[in-house]
Amino acid sequence: MLRDWFDRLRGWLTGRARQNVSSSDPLRMASQAAQAPLPRSAPPTPPPSPNGHAQDRATRVAERSRMLAIRLFGANQPVENPRDLFGRQRELDSLNIAVTESGMHAVIYGPRGSGKTSLVRVFGDMADASGASVIYLSCAGGGDFAELMLPYLDEIGPAAFGMRADNFANAVDLVRASPTPRSFASLLARVDHEDVILILDEFDRLEDRETKGQLALLIKLLSDMRSRVRLIFVGISGDVGDLIDVHASVRRHILPVGLKPIADEEVENFIRTTSQAIGLVFDLEALSLLRWLVCGSPYHMRLFSLHGCLSAIERDQRFADAETVLSGVERARASWRETNQRDDALFETLVREDRFPVAAIEAFAQAAARQLEFTIDDLTGALEQAGVDPAIAPQLVQALAPALGRLPTATAADSPTRLAFDDVLAPQFLLTVCARQRWNKKTSQSIAGKGDDR
Repeated sequence: MLRDWFDRLRGWLTGRARQNVSSSDPLRMASQAAQAPLPRSAPPTPPPSPNGHAQDRATRVAERSRMLAIRLFGANQPVENPRDLFGRQRELDSLNIAVTESGMHAVIYGPRGSGKTSLVRVFGDMADASGASVIYLSCAGGGDFAELMLPYLDEIGPAAFGMRADNFANAVDLVRASPTPRSFASLLARVDHEDVILILDEFDRLEDRETKGQLALLIKLLSDMRSRVRLIFVGISGDVGDLIDVHASVRRHILPVGLKPIADEEVENFIRTTSQAIGLVFDLEALSLLRWLVCGSPYHMRLFSLHGCLSAIERDQRFADAETVLSGVERARASWRETNQRDDALFETLVREDRFPVAAIEAFAQAAARQLEFTIDDLTGALEQAGVDPAIAPQLVQALAPALGRLPTATAADSPTRLAFDDVLAPQFLLTVCARQRWNKKTSQSIAGKGDDR
């Protein structure tokens, strides 16, 4: 019996099990339970469609192009690479010579979206690469001189002073007990191991004039002491004097860097070069339209170009014409509308009602887009240049009054009133409304002409 049992086991192991083995045999059941289950037969796979692989590849290419467009044209983050800082090489060179090489301080000013933060970040990276210690902080709307400057001491640390940690802490405590421009300057003058650059971004948010006066004194003291610490102020302003009011004796220590609109040829060069890197081409009419809409603003240059590219990619086009650009900027405008519904509705109504020639509204928007602030005389000149009756300038101002603010006049009482859009990004979006109106009229006239031909 035992021999028979071994025979059956040998037969099973060699694959020659006897056919009469009972299904209830415990060894057979255990063996079957230990084996991996046999794969079930898969249902037959349908043959691929002739265009399936091509469609998948086209989808992957489109997605790569889309992601590349977002990365290269991205308008929501400051640029950090010098090669992406289009149209600002002169300003960057001036900062390097004045601050890094000559030990001066600097004020960077201009409208929102003009690239101030991008410029100062690229400069900061370059200064850091050359061995300087760059400390970047934003200013709060309130706060006094001490609250503004003490955080910089904590960021600098004892190494730049060549001090031990305990000695440095004692020195900072002395400044904290008497936080005056002279006490700060006396400590900062002891920096001797590296150049230190303190960047005060959003400086226009600082409202206290006394604090600004103390900062001006700090600049003078640091310069007189030949300190290796430099200050760079960054803020929205049309003039350096509006951003930081300094005495004439201090101005010689400060480099003013005003960011004006980027030249039209630089705008076209950026759009052409970047779109080609993505694999797209803007035709001449599309480039001309974008240049006209952008008005030299780095922010709008990137934003409108990005959405023009995305519009072309979604249409499976490798080119962008004027209609594609308009479709893209409409989407950009829809996003802006979520943050400023009042101005968007005002612009839509103003253009649709046809109270003023579209050319007059465009001249107004262009003048406002290229200047942080403007006067009635500025608008009159812009209307004259556009071939529109300049007498309507006051009426246009009145029509757009809800979107405008009157700036305080620090000069004589009879000085002309200075105006500015509350939202400095708005003039370019007003231009998009005008462009769409013109395009719709052009299209309807073209369709009507074809109907007459028939």
